[in-house]
Amino acid sequence: MKNTISLLGIPLDLGAKNLGVDMGASAFRYQDIVKKLMSADMVIEDIGDIPCKARDSLAIGDPKMKYLDEILRVSEESAKKVKQHIIKGNKMIVLGGDHSISLGAISGASVAVKGDIGLIYFDAHGDMNTDKTTTTGNIHGMHLASLMGFGNKKLTGIYDNTTKIAKQNLLHIGGNDLDEAEVQLIKKENLVTYRIFDVLSYGLGPLFGLIDTLQSQVKYLWISLDLDVIDSVYAPGAGMPNKAGLSYREITTIAQYIGEKCTVIGVDVVEYNPLQDIDGQTAELGIELLAKFFGHNYSWYTNYLEKNKIK
Repeated sequence: MKNTISLLGIPLDLGAKNLGVDMGASAFRYQDIVKKLMSADMVIEDIGDIPCKARDSLAIGDPKMKYLDEILRVSEESAKKVKQHIIKGNKMIVLGGDHSISLGAISGASVAVKGDIGLIYFDAHGDMNTDKTTTTGNIHGMHLASLMGFGNKKLTGIYDNTTKIAKQNLLHIGGNDLDEAEVQLIKKENLVTYRIFDVLSYGLGPLFGLIDTLQSQVKYLWISLDLDVIDSVYAPGAGMPNKAGLSYREITTIAQYIGEKCTVIGVDVVEYNPLQDIDGQTAELGIELLAKFFGHNYSWYTNYLEKNKIK
C-alpha cells in the first residue's frame, strides 16, 4: 500500500513583513496540486487549513518578536495536527504561509517520531537569528534557530520542551544572504551548510555525500523548501525573489536524489506569493519538487503526456 500524504495549509504571513504569502496554500490548490500529485501516483488527502488571524486584527506586541502570540498559537495547532497524522501512519505536505510555519510543522513531526528526525533546509537566508540578534523582529528569521534550541524559550518550547532538531541533524542548502550573527552561530555550533558558493565551486557531488551522511544518522527526514532558494528566473513567485539562487536543473536534481535515497516523512513549501508569479510557473515547480522529494515524478512532460493521453 502507498503511504497517504496529508496536505495541510497554514496561511500565516505574520512571521515577515507582508509578502502576500498568506495566499500561497489556496493558490497551490487553485493550481490543482492534489490532482497533479495524484497523477504522479501519490495518494493525497487534503485536510484543510489551520485558521490564522489577519495582521490588521492584531497588535505587533514585542518588537523583537512581532506577532508572537498568534504565531505561537498557530504553531501549537499545526504541531498537534502534524503529529496526529504522522502517528496515524501518514506523511505530510505543509503549504505556507511564510517560513515561520515550519516551527509548528516540524515540531509536530519531531515529537511524533521521538526526535529521530533530520532536517534538510533549503533557503537563501539563514533563519537562525534570535530575539537577541534580530534586526527586524520578524520571526520567519528565527524559527530554524528555535528548532535547534537556540533563542527565546517561548519559541524553542513549542509543543513540548524538547529540542526538535539536534544541531548535528541539520543540513542547510542554498544560503546566499546570511546575517553576521547567523554566520557566527554556524561557526560556533559547527552547523552543516552547503551554500550557493559551494554549489558553484564544487558541484552537487559533495552535497549528495552530506545528504547520505544525514540520512545515516536518523530514521526520518523533513524537507523545508523556501522558494527563494531558487533563482527568480524559475521562481518569480517567491516572497523574496532571489537573482542568485539554484537553477532549475540543480534544484530538481537535488530533489530527485533525496526522493530516491531518503526516508522523507514530510515537506513544507513556503513563501509563495502568487501575485508575483508568472503564469503559475513557481507553483508548477513547487508541485514538481514535492513529487520528487517523495520519490515520484511530475513535470511539464508528464503533465503534457497526461493531457494528450488517448481516450
